Amino acid sequence: MRAFLCVSLMLGVLIAAGAQSSSELSGYVRNKDKSPVKGVVVTIGSFGVATDSNGYYKLSYLKPGTKWVLISPPGKITRSFKVIVGSTPTQQDFVIDW
Repeated sequence: MRAFLCVSLMLGVLIAAGAQSSSELSGYVRNKDKSPVKGVVVTIGSFGVATDSNGYYKLSYLKPGTKWVLISPPGKITRSFKVIVGSTPTQQDFVIDW
């Protein structure tokens, strides 16, 4: 019984530690001329946000690791970029030539 409790406690601690290891990715999407792009959808997996009037985006609750980021401007071709999301908040800006 005591061994079961110890194993259960260790499993609970591991699950809690894994749940807390989320990170975030943020940055700006800009045109080649450095002007911000509003309304571009930035997506990783099933998480997506639209850029604000300054071209800023922020995706939270991501697990650290290598991700494919999709940049989808209205009426234009979606571009994909490989990004490494660190265990601490990661900033990644994108400059797109549409």
